[in-house]
Amino acid sequence: MSTWRGASSSGRAGFAPRGGRGGGRGGRGGRQSAPQPDIVKHPLGSLVAKITTKDIDLTASGDTLSAAAVISDCEYVASYNWMNESTSTIMAPGKPPLWTPLSVPRQLDEDSGDFYRDPNAARFPSYPIEPAVQAIFRVDATFSTSDIDVFACGSTLGNLLRFARHDDKPFRFTVELIGNTVFFVRKEGSPTELITGVRGFGHTFPEAYTTWESDVKGSETHQRIVQYKFGGLGFLLRFECDGYFNTVRPRKPSRERDDDLAQALKAVSVSQSIPKQNDTLNIKTGGSEVPQSSIFDLKTRSGRYGQSIDMEQILPLLYLKQVPNFIVAYHNGAGLFPTKDIKVENYEKKIRQWEIDNKSALERFSVLLRKIIEVVKMDECGRLEIYRPSLDYLEIRKQHGDESHVLPLSLRQEWENAGLHVADVFDSDQESSQEGEGVHLPRGYYNYNLDSDSDDDGGKDFTACSADDCGYCGRCTY
Repeated sequence: MSTWRGASSSGRAGFAPRGGRGGGRGGRGGRQSAPQPDIVKHPLGSLVAKITTKDIDLTASGDTLSAAAVISDCEYVASYNWMNESTSTIMAPGKPPLWTPLSVPRQLDEDSGDFYRDPNAARFPSYPIEPAVQAIFRVDATFSTSDIDVFACGSTLGNLLRFARHDDKPFRFTVELIGNTVFFVRKEGSPTELITGVRGFGHTFPEAYTTWESDVKGSETHQRIVQYKFGGLGFLLRFECDGYFNTVRPRKPSRERDDDLAQALKAVSVSQSIPKQNDTLNIKTGGSEVPQSSIFDLKTRSGRYGQSIDMEQILPLLYLKQVPNFIVAYHNGAGLFPTKDIKVENYEKKIRQWEIDNKSALERFSVLLRKIIEVVKMDECGRLEIYRPSLDYLEIRKQHGDESHVLPLSLRQEWENAGLHVADVFDSDQESSQEGEGVHLPRGYYNYNLDSDSDDDGGKDFTACSADDCGYCGRCTY
């Protein structure tokens, strides 16, 4: 019996605005080992299957691909903004912050405060992926869910790609089969697990050089969902977007722009409380759809030592998210970003070349995804966990204890029915939808151990990390 087929077993105290946008992406840093998932506080379930790097190697395993391991037919599906409000509130479709570079550079304060590893879970811990699903159905109530094999985020899919590329980073996330779709959901030590000691200018720079426009004022992050094909499978991917370009929009008068900048920079240094945990997700309508071709990812780096950013760590994530534009801003070590050192570039050609150059790794990635899907669909409950403790293998395990579903009952039913709206019938625990300033949607209970301590990150330097790309692994380089 091959190892992947089966095995026996046993098995932010506050949140700064726009957390995650450029999160901790400046200053000095070094490559350090990533923290292991805490299996003492959150035990593993029994082992179902083990997948080794050899199992996904086409030459060694003898497997063949039914479709090319390339991304095709990528299109925007939906989006939303998390709002800075006392209750869990999103605005759909929302809009990313607009790129509004300063005409005259000024020295920025260094980042301060604590930041969440997973902003979606911190704001809505019961069902962190629910806002994305709600945003999709608001755009298209009959969205064809049967075409989707995998629903993932940049973190979960990025971790699997790292495994296929032999990049050593431990990780852990849950999976659940709903209809034809396997959902991948991040799992941190706690929904409100903090990254402390973030240094650099990865938050103050975007606050100074981008602007939340009037129709999305009060936003903290912009989340997007794109759909594409890869290796013959249908994907939905949710990721955080740093901003967008709009060349036809006139700049604000300098005084108004300066006032906005002063308020934004003041807010960065002040941590804010997380939304109250209640039983509803509030959805407001606002913003406008922004084409995928106009969005960008943003990183900041120190330019003191003349070292360029390592794009080998960046390109795989730009590829998965299909983000065509990239900005890297180099500072002088003290928070000043000379205009000539802010590099704005379209990366579409480089992303296509990266796909060609990494053909073997992407083929391994495709095999890995199909093996995971097969195991999940064979499981009678369809609710498992992916755990990677080693460079050479990952494990598929039962979920330990009474883990919650990835979506509430009403949305699971809606997804299973290929997007056709089901009757508004909920469990006795849930409330029916209400109309008002926002749309109030039912949410189930969250049974995660909120009292558990977050992982100890010791003296790691997170300045080259980001929440969406690597989950603040503490070992990213420049």
